[in-house]
Amino acid sequence: MTSNSKARIITNMDELFQRLDRAERAIANVKNKVARKDLLKMVRAIDQAITAADMESVECRRLHRETSRYRELVQKVKDLLTNLEQHITFANLLG
Repeated sequence: MTSNSKARIITNMDELFQRLDRAERAIANVKNKVARKDLLKMVRAIDQAITAADMESVECRRLHRETSRYRELVQKVKDLLTNLEQHITFANLLG
């Protein structure tokens, strides 16, 4: 693994954590209590997926290469985050 690959893995994980943090702040502004509760359930699922991706990133750094499992986990987290962001938008529009 080159230092570029290691930096890319770290950057990927930082980006995912930042997106989740922004989503959590946006959820705090949702006025509908039921919607907020549902969104927080989604956050917990995403947090578990990020944890799995983070553990796999450690394995990637140990092996000096990106594994296919790591790429799959990161894609899954990105999809979940995109879905959450859309739901936050809908919840805010509902009031």
